[in-house]
Amino acid sequence: MMSTRTVVITGGLGNLGTKLCRHLLRQANNCSSPPPYRVILVEHPAFIDSNRPLPHDDAIVLPCDLGNPSECQRASLADALSGADVLVHFSAVNPYPNATWSESAQTMDHAFYVFQLAIVCKVRRVILASSNHVMGGYKDDPAYGPSSIFPHSDPRVGTVPLNPNLIASSGDGRAYAAAKLAAERLAMTLGELHGETTTFVVLRIGWCQPGPNSPTTLSAAGSPPEYLLDVASSSSSSSSSSSAVFPEQSEDDARDEAWYKRMWLSNRDFLSYFEAAMDLDVPTKDSSVGEGGTTTTGVHRNVRRGFVLVNAMSRNRDAKWNLDDTEKLLGVVSTDDSMA
Repeated sequence: MMSTRTVVITGGLGNLGTKLCRHLLRQANNCSSPPPYRVILVEHPAFIDSNRPLPHDDAIVLPCDLGNPSECQRASLADALSGADVLVHFSAVNPYPNATWSESAQTMDHAFYVFQLAIVCKVRRVILASSNHVMGGYKDDPAYGPSSIFPHSDPRVGTVPLNPNLIASSGDGRAYAAAKLAAERLAMTLGELHGETTTFVVLRIGWCQPGPNSPTTLSAAGSPPEYLLDVASSSSSSSSSSSAVFPEQSEDDARDEAWYKRMWLSNRDFLSYFEAAMDLDVPTKDSSVGEGGTTTTGVHRNVRRGFVLVNAMSRNRDAKWNLDDTEKLLGVVSTDDSMA
C-alpha cells in the first residue's frame, strides 16, 4: 500500500495552486485510505481571507511571506518542507506579464529562498512553474515555424505585442520572464550540485486562465475581452454603454491574438503535466540526451543531472512550441487545441 505523500505548493491560493490542490485532494475521495496526497498551501498572509472557502476542505494553509518571512514563518515552512516529497513553486509578487522590474526582482527572491530551503530539507522533487514568455522573443520571427521552439533553444525573454497600445495593459513580459529564467537557471545549478537528493523539473507553462479556462475567452495580447470593451466604450462619443462595440481588429492585432491563443494550456493538460512531473525519472548523472533521443551538449540543454525542462502548452495547431520532449518525458500527449 502506498503511503500519503506531502505536496507543498507556494502561491497555493492563486489560480494555478487552487486548481492543482483541488485535483490532488479530490483523488482522496475516490480511493481507500490512506489518501494519496496531503497538500500544504503556502500563501502570503495578506491573501488569506477567512471568509473565502479553501480549494478543498482537507487543504492545509501555511501563512508565509516568502520575500520577508518572520522567524516563526521560516520555522513553519522548514518544518513543512522537512516532511515533504514534492515542492511546487507558483509564487510570484506579480504573476502577470506586466510585472515591473522591482516586482520581478522580489519574485526571484521567492524562488531563491524556497529552492535553497528545499535543498536543506532534502525535498525529493521541486517543480517550477516557469513561463513560455521566457521564449516570447520568437513570436514574430518568420524563421521559426510550427514546433520549432525547443526547450533547449536560446532564451528570448519577453512577448511584445505588435500593437503598442496593448503594452500598457498587458506589458511586454520582459521583467516577468527574466525572473522565470533566473529561477530556471538556479534550478539547473542546484540540480547539478544536489541531484542525488533533490531534483528539479521545470515546466514552461502556457496560458491557463482562471476557472473553466475556455479557449473562447482568449484574446489579443492576453487582455480579457472586457478590457477591449472598456477601450471601445471610452472612445465612444455616446454616453450609453449599450452602444459600445469591440474595436475593429487590425492585422497586427490578429497576429498577436493568434500567438496568445497558441500559448493556451488547458486545465486537463495543466493537471496532467504537473502530476506527471512529480514522478518523472530525472537523471542523477549528467545527460546529453535531448529531443527525440538526439544528443545535445549546449549550455541550454534541458535534460541533465538533477534537472529536466520541458514546454508545457496544449497541442494548439501551428504553435511554435515543440512538445516532443513533453510527450516523451512526461508521458502526456495533449489532445486539446485552442485553434480547433
